[in-house]
Amino acid sequence: MMKRYVVISAILGASLALPACGKTPPLTPQEQQTVNALTTNLIPRCVGRHLIDLPAGVTVKGSATVEDARIETKIMSLDAFNKEISAREAELKAVKSMDAHPFLYLNLPAWDEHSRYFMHRGSERSHIANRILEGYRWENGVRVKVLLEASDFTSPDQADDPIVQRMEVKNDVRPKANHVFELLTNFRARAEDEIPAEPGLCFPRGFIRGKARGEERSKSRFRLANHQDVQFTIRTDSRLVERDTLLQRHRQIEEALSKTDGGRTIRRGKVVLRDVDAEESLMMGPRPVTEVHGHVFTLEGNARSDDVLAPFVRLNMETANPLPSDEKLGRASLTDAEALAVWDAISRTLRPRPNAF
Repeated sequence: MMKRYVVISAILGASLALPACGKTPPLTPQEQQTVNALTTNLIPRCVGRHLIDLPAGVTVKGSATVEDARIETKIMSLDAFNKEISAREAELKAVKSMDAHPFLYLNLPAWDEHSRYFMHRGSERSHIANRILEGYRWENGVRVKVLLEASDFTSPDQADDPIVQRMEVKNDVRPKANHVFELLTNFRARAEDEIPAEPGLCFPRGFIRGKARGEERSKSRFRLANHQDVQFTIRTDSRLVERDTLLQRHRQIEEALSKTDGGRTIRRGKVVLRDVDAEESLMMGPRPVTEVHGHVFTLEGNARSDDVLAPFVRLNMETANPLPSDEKLGRASLTDAEALAVWDAISRTLRPRPNAF
């Protein structure tokens, strides 16, 4: 019979908020040694406009979105950057549209030889009004890429189309291009342990200077160096307002857990954090893919605040994830007691960054 697994991220609904339940099991000397190794020298990390303390040596992946513009970074040399831009230029030039209109509209430096700006239609079959704005910049060993969709129904002119006639904005390329250039201008490369002192948004290897906006999201996934099946994921979203808090959704979570093979809630309740209204729900059970016993711990903060100065934030800790080497995982690298102790040490450090907003 096919096994059922712990799934919590998509569960929505309403129920009564319940007090914390479950007890933290005592640690054996060996478990205490493992926990001490992971939590004794935690290092502050900047994610979105928040800070969290994590073990040294974590690897990180992630991206950010600011007012619909997706921002990605990659560590590379200037020579590698130039090769990437040349390859991308050749790739875009090789695309031929299926109609009489161009595919690649703009291909030029954004400022200097360390930047580039493309505007194209996205694919050979894209609508003639479709525009993809694609900006690049290299700074201090990091390449930033900004992608944003736009449209132009004026070139070629489609004024005779009844649908176009009803549009209030027929060409939004200029303001969106300005947005791309503004993000490239305000980007600066950042070491992962660097904590900015000015307002702005952090994401892996980068930082966008500026006050908090009504539509910005970040996601960072941290994998532990010596426990590579363990991941922490932090998401922030200044626009998201949940209909129900994590505890109010607990009835639906319990219903889903009842259908799993051994899944159960081990603790849930309110969490006292610095300037973050938070709740947690901690579960264990068989994990997808690896099919071994693991943990899915979730904390949500500011779920219903609807305030750019107190954005929604979700922290997840997962164990028994697939290993990056594709080696089969026999068991989670953390016991139940170790996972709880590590979670308590790290999750309670989540807080807004001073002067972030």
